[in-house]
Parts: sequence; structure tokens; C-alpha cells
Amino acid sequence: MITTPDSADAVLRRELNDELQTGGPLWRLLVAGEPDTGLTHLFFTRNHAISDGHSTGAVVRALLDRLDGEEAAPPGGSGTYGDVGRTAPNADELPYRPPAWDGPAEPLSAGERPGSVPFHSRAPWSERAADFVPITLPPGRGPALKAWCRAREVTVNQFLAAALAESFAQATGRTDVPLCTAVSLRRRYAGPDPLPDVGCFINVVDVPLRVGDGGPAALALHYGAALRRADALWRPPRRDHATIRRAVQETAAATDARGVCITNVGVVDPALGPHAHRVAGFRTVVNRTGANYAMVLHVATYGGVLGLDLAYGTPSTDPATVRAVAKGLHDRAVRPGAPAAPPGGPDGGPLAATT
Repeated sequence: MITTPDSADAVLRRELNDELQTGGPLWRLLVAGEPDTGLTHLFFTRNHAISDGHSTGAVVRALLDRLDGEEAAPPGGSGTYGDVGRTAPNADELPYRPPAWDGPAEPLSAGERPGSVPFHSRAPWSERAADFVPITLPPGRGPALKAWCRAREVTVNQFLAAALAESFAQATGRTDVPLCTAVSLRRRYAGPDPLPDVGCFINVVDVPLRVGDGGPAALALHYGAALRRADALWRPPRRDHATIRRAVQETAAATDARGVCITNVGVVDPALGPHAHRVAGFRTVVNRTGANYAMVLHVATYGGVLGLDLAYGTPSTDPATVRAVAKGLHDRAVRPGAPAAPPGGPDGGPLAATT
């Protein structure tokens, strides 16, 4: 355990950039104390190949159990948490069950897909880094936003996706936004046993949006329908190792990003079980050094508090653009449906820090 005068954000930023190399450890734990507040921060870094939203909760729960000297046990009604010792099977050998869909059977045509997002600046891999902008909402804003969304028959995640697209369009001058969405595949594979807790079982689907004058609720409804279509029509690719290696090389050599992305780990409380009363906050951010997405909105809910962090890679994405998008997201979440403020400050001047 270390005692650090730095902020939690500063430590998280360092941990984010201290990558776990391929072939090395799959996770790392840093414990940092704040003498003035009595808080203890657990910075738990995992290799992305073994982690998705579910596995994050499961492994954190197992860690807290063991810190208390207890055996990990599944909390009632929350799934298979605690099964962190079993490795993942080869999903290529399991039958895939797509969600039901009775709409058009054709995927998006090339003409329906907006263009990619050019890099702000391209640099050798050794000169790249990962960063993030936290978006802190006022106390009580999460339940209020949930009520606003319920009244308009959209989910909070649908609203946030629409708000991300609107904020990105406003900050960049685009109307067509290449939006991507991370989707869990954990209930999609049929096999003799449930999938283990540890592993990355997600897919990222393209849900391009055209931002117009219809307002956030209309855009959120359109996004929800488009996501259901894209998710239902996707099928797991069958790729050999050579094809996968080429895809990795192409990503490393790219000069543009696929789009902007939203990923939501959901409500974290059930995963923490009996430890929830001791946990003051929870957040998750992924290293985006490769900038395969221009920026990624990470969403998590704990204790009724909506946590938002906007991750990106530098110098591939312009930090000023990220701050403008973060400000737009903050303002839309605080005042959904209100006219959007200009990308800069109130007078169009420099951006203030998003807090």
C-alpha cells in the first residue's frame, strides 16, 4: 500500500498508461490511501482480453472477499459471481444464438455508414498515450435523468448514446456520426455450462446516427431501434490467427478511428454483495492508446450515482475536442432537452474544466 498526495484521477491516469504487456501478468493491484479522508483506493488493472463488464464485477467481488479473509460466494440472485477460477472455452466451438428480430434482414449498406474519424495527429506507438476526462454530474442527477428518460420511453443508455452523438456532432461540425456500441454476448452462446466469469465476451456494433433537429428523445428512440437491428444481424466472424494478426497490424498503422463508442457495465451494486456498504465509489476506464475509437464513453452506476468517463488516445484525438464533447454530455445530462450551449464557454471562449 502506498500513500500518495496525488488525486485519484492522477493515479488512475498513471495506471492506465502502465500497460500490462502481452505474455506478462494479466492483472495488477495498486492500493493507495488518503490519510486526510480515511479512504482507500484500489486500482485494479486487468488485461482487456480477460475483462468485460461482468468479469470486472466478478473479480472485484472475489478480491474484496479475499481481502476480508472469506471465500468468494455468489451473491443471491446476481448470477455466477465467484466463479473466477474457470477459464473461457473456445467460443468458435459453441453455437451462437442471436437475439430475436423480425425486421429487415439486410445489414447496413455502405451508403448508410458515415465515414471514419481522421486522427488529429499520428505518432509512433512509443509516443502515444491514453487519457480520459471525468464527467461528474450534480448530486441526485442520476435519478432525475432516469425519470426524464422513463417519461419519454427511452433508457438512460439510449439517451447517453444520443447525447454522445449530439455532443460529438456539435464539437466537430459533423451531422453524420459513426457511433459504436459495446454489447454483451454472455447469454448468446449455448453450451453444457455457463460461460465463466473471467473473459471478454463482447461485440462492438456500428449504429451510425444522423443528428438533426428532432431532439434527444427522438434520436434516442431511433438509436434504440438501430441498435436492435445491428445487434440481431451480427454473427461471430470465423477468423484464423493470420487474419487476426493482420487486423491488429492494420489498427496499429491506422490514420483514422472507426468512430466514437459507448460502453456500459450497468449497475455494479449486485456484484459487490455484502461489501457494498464499504465502497464509496466505482469507475472503469479502458486504455485507448490505439485509438481504434476516437473516444469512448464509459458508463457505470453505483449507489444510484451515474459515473461517466470519456476515454481517448493521444495525440490521435485532440484533447480540446474531447473536452468539448465532455462539456456537451454534461450539459445534456443535467438539462436534457434544453438548447445546447456553444462548444466553448458561454461566450464561445475557452472551455472550462468539466467537473
